[in-house]
Amino acid sequence: MIKSLVSQAERSMSRVPIQLTRKEMLVSALEGDSLYRLPVYTLTFEIPSGSQFTGRAQPFEDVRIDMGEVVKMVIPNYKPKSYSMSALRASDKEFDLTVKMYPNGRASGHLDRLQIGDTTHAFGMRNLTRMRNPGSFFGGIAYGVGITEILPVARAELEKGDSTKVVVLWAGRTRMDLFWKDQIKELEERYGKERFEMVYIFSREKEEVEEERVLYGRINTDVLREVFETRLLECEGLKQEDARFLVIGTKPMMRMTEGLLGDIGYPFPPHALFVSK
Repeated sequence: MIKSLVSQAERSMSRVPIQLTRKEMLVSALEGDSLYRLPVYTLTFEIPSGSQFTGRAQPFEDVRIDMGEVVKMVIPNYKPKSYSMSALRASDKEFDLTVKMYPNGRASGHLDRLQIGDTTHAFGMRNLTRMRNPGSFFGGIAYGVGITEILPVARAELEKGDSTKVVVLWAGRTRMDLFWKDQIKELEERYGKERFEMVYIFSREKEEVEEERVLYGRINTDVLREVFETRLLECEGLKQEDARFLVIGTKPMMRMTEGLLGDIGYPFPPHALFVSK
């Protein structure tokens, strides 16, 4: 009943036409073996001028990426679908969505069919119940395409004055699933290892190569201790209570990982980056 009311409310909100101006493939599809891979695209949309919004709908320029606010894409004959902005360039009047395209997906299928110059409808969504839980250490955990939300939040955390250390753990099947290498390199060079570290864990790599920032297998308590607690304790003056975490993936993955963090002494919500007011 609640979901039905929310869906009805979202359908009644202001929505405006937005035009697709660029479409870039980041990961190509791979078929025919056990490592079936889905394509990932970055879609760039022009922000229209003079749009009117009501309720919790808000202008695209006001979407708070650092607070995990989203864009609602209006999917024909379906409910509005939430997507995190992967970039917002308000001065250029445009924003990006980075999306994995699923076979027969109603939402991603609609976006995948859009060609440059096509128009769809959307609106920014204001989150009135969320607040940032301050802390000097941020740990981001991204499963697959979840990096499209984690990395922009990590960038925002690095830009905040109270952020001493930011560590991101990106879980994928193989290196072939990775993208945004230039963005990651830029953050590493700008902030240095002292403030930002990127760690990868691959569950289905065929060859395991010994590298400082690469792990193999699946996320468990030992992995979380190695990636986050070790780095937290290496930072002078930081304590366990300074750590805040954000996990992005499927709902079961998120619940599981938040539980694992609790098992090693970082229970949610006290150690969550975002909490309800």
